[in-house]
Amino acid sequence: MNSTELTLKVLDAQSGCKKSFAYICENYYKPSFRFAMKLSKHPDLAKDITQEAWTTVAKDIKSLKEPSVFKAWLFRIIYRRFIDTQRKHKLQSLEDSAVPEPYQEEENEELDISRYINQLPENERYTLYLFYFEQMSLSEIAVVSNVAVGTVKSRLFRARAQLSIWLNEDEVRK
Repeated sequence: MNSTELTLKVLDAQSGCKKSFAYICENYYKPSFRFAMKLSKHPDLAKDITQEAWTTVAKDIKSLKEPSVFKAWLFRIIYRRFIDTQRKHKLQSLEDSAVPEPYQEEENEELDISRYINQLPENERYTLYLFYFEQMSLSEIAVVSNVAVGTVKSRLFRARAQLSIWLNEDEVRK
């Protein structure tokens, strides 16, 4: 779905068109779940975060002033839900068994770049994910992360530089 088509669907959804809202859900539920999964690394937690976020979207879509930034708005909701969940878990005792085990990605022996990406600091990892996997613009990532565009650029630069170092070290060892 291109940005113009999305903007028109959001406008229709804001005016109460259930078909347009369903269309948006069909096209953006999976990417929003993948982002929640990248953040949480817990399938059940990612499902909860995504469902809560879409409940918020359904309730608040009429208040979105700029329909053209829907995807950034959605991902920001996901990110905030994740942060809220992290705060709740930190407040719970360590004995709480309700916290699920971390999700483990399958390792690829040929090029295990995901192992390196997962070692990056949290902010750099999420910025890299949004830029390359969700193909969000720098300004959209800035909206999601609530930081300046320059900060997004710095995070991408640091992440790329660190990945380059690790991959070069890995090549030397082989």
